[in-house]
Amino acid sequence: MDSLSRPISKLFEEENKYDYDITLYCEILSYLPFFEDIVEKDYIRYHDDHTFEYTAQFYSFIKALFDSKLVEEVDVMTEFLEKYNSSSAYKMWIKDMNAVLSNDKYMSTSNLSFIRKAVFSMIKLEKVMPGSWGIDVETCNWLKILKQLQSILPQIYQCRKENMN
Repeated sequence: MDSLSRPISKLFEEENKYDYDITLYCEILSYLPFFEDIVEKDYIRYHDDHTFEYTAQFYSFIKALFDSKLVEEVDVMTEFLEKYNSSSAYKMWIKDMNAVLSNDKYMSTSNLSFIRKAVFSMIKLEKVMPGSWGIDVETCNWLKILKQLQSILPQIYQCRKENMN
């Protein structure tokens, strides 16, 4: 993590821990085929008045992210951003987040804590930049996140088994 900020490097040291219903986590993974084969008409509809809306299936994915608690809590996100110790903390975080999402090596070592914060940011960005979810589809950011969630599932499942004993 040499080229990433200290807050990101520290974030990547956190253990993958998921304290919620594991079936909700697995439901998110059920969207993998949707994103692996996605084409524009699968996630967005354009109207004659030059507006657009996302498809019901795409909205169900966003809802499932919230239901599964894979969207970071505002207070946790705020606490994390304070670690940047800068008035430009959010800008710095977005730069770091995009550096991770665009680098296979970084993404393959990312953890649930990073993913929750990235999902939070990607979802919130749609409010200030309509269409950004579509950009994240086209750049495969949603797919990368889903694949990493699939990759860390065994660690999460192992943690849950250890807590049961």
